[in-house]
Amino acid sequence: MRKWTRIAALLLATLLVAGLASGCGEDPEMTFSAALVGVPASYDPALAVSQSEQIAAVHLYENLMRLQNGDSGTEVVGAVAQSWECADNLDGTETYTFHLRGDAKWSDGRTVQAGDFVYAWQHLVDPATESPNAALLDMVAGYDKARGGDLDALAVRAVNDTTLEVALSCRCPYFLRSICTVAATMPRRADLAGSKSVVGNGPYCWGDDTDGVLTLHVSEHYYDTRRLGPDTLKLYFCATSEQAETLFNDGTVDFAGNVDDEALAADEGWTKEALPQTTVLVVNQMTQQLGGGGIRQAMSLAIDRVSLAQLPGGGLRTPAEGLIPYGITSSDGLVFREVEGPRIDNTDYEKNCADALAQLQNRPMEAIRDVVILFEMSGINAQIAGQIQSNWQKQLNLSVKTQGLSPEEMALKLQRGEFNVALISVEGDRSDASAFLNTWRTGSPDNVVLFGSSAYDMLMRVAAASSSNEARDAYLADAERLLLEQGNVIPLYSDVRAYRLRTGFAGLLSDGLGVFCFGGVRQVAN
Repeated sequence: MRKWTRIAALLLATLLVAGLASGCGEDPEMTFSAALVGVPASYDPALAVSQSEQIAAVHLYENLMRLQNGDSGTEVVGAVAQSWECADNLDGTETYTFHLRGDAKWSDGRTVQAGDFVYAWQHLVDPATESPNAALLDMVAGYDKARGGDLDALAVRAVNDTTLEVALSCRCPYFLRSICTVAATMPRRADLAGSKSVVGNGPYCWGDDTDGVLTLHVSEHYYDTRRLGPDTLKLYFCATSEQAETLFNDGTVDFAGNVDDEALAADEGWTKEALPQTTVLVVNQMTQQLGGGGIRQAMSLAIDRVSLAQLPGGGLRTPAEGLIPYGITSSDGLVFREVEGPRIDNTDYEKNCADALAQLQNRPMEAIRDVVILFEMSGINAQIAGQIQSNWQKQLNLSVKTQGLSPEEMALKLQRGEFNVALISVEGDRSDASAFLNTWRTGSPDNVVLFGSSAYDMLMRVAAASSSNEARDAYLADAERLLLEQGNVIPLYSDVRAYRLRTGFAGLLSDGLGVFCFGGVRQVAN
């Protein structure tokens, strides 16, 4: 009788211990929800433009490399690429060789192959795709021919199923960080072309898309599920920032992005982060009455950038210290603006105005007629143009008119060069200073001011060929300085994004270009 009692007691104790172990050792399933502004028009990574599209892509797909949070900021590490080498060629070009991990798989179980990247990158530059992201591969040898329709000319090839080789036409220190991590260059399956189903190779796979909510689940075939926090992601696609804020405030979501200025002013819990975008005035090189005599330099000095940034919506703007905003990294991954320092001093407006008058060298401004600031009728552009008009009238006695246009009219005027001065935004498609400076090279199709300088072109060429990251950044800084001294491009302010992460979560990853990754988010004690 006692023997059976002892056996029963031992069995009960064993079950209790097992139960405690299973209950204490496993974390409950975690769902993380985010409200994003904008409904995706496509889930093709090559076409991902909006924040919503890019964020969906970086969770559904995985690139050769990925970013992760490190002790000194974000750092780039291998993803589908388990290892890689870069060969510096004698002609100043580079060749990258990526060795793919054998356990990287698509959500249907098929192994990721080097050919998937070849197909994806050819798809990206194919004129028929009409991708707005195609220029991301402009450093790959053969890019221009590929854009002309010869896709095989693009120097990316599969040596075998696990080895990818990419030849670059120049030295490109940001290639791994800003090209091999982004949504647009994610792999793509040739055998699934035309399929409506979304088969990715990322940490999360397609679950459900209902009523503007995309549900993603951890992929059973992902090779590194241990590093992931959420088991399920819910992405709420909102038409407006107000809707995103409402979802955050009522507890529906744990993250809200693209907050408007009114909410930012009402709640200091939002985090602000620089965006790769600078609003500028461009002065047409062919406008002779605004050339010479230091007039363009005086026009720049006479602008009160601090007051511009304080107009409605000012919580999401910061006075420009140069063309390149603070969010852009240097060749070594540091903040370019901090490494090279400011170019525009906004601390003493009265002194700037005095310097502006000195620049004019007694030139009579009353003789200048028919100067018009063109701007697109959206947001507060009319107020921005109006304040600049007032600054120039008061400080320089320069008579200027303003004219608002539709987006279509504005684009046509810029394309034809039918303007004196225009208010536009310059956006960077990669985290590198060259993204803001290449536009103004002689012959660039985006060089709407027709700026031409052999010295500027030389600096850009030398920067591209430099074997030293420090020297490269110095040449780019010199090019920016020359551009601003000429006065054809006048930076006004840089844009800022505001977002909020609910208390109790940590591990949010930002790429600095407006894209967030939620895979590493974890719950922490308050």
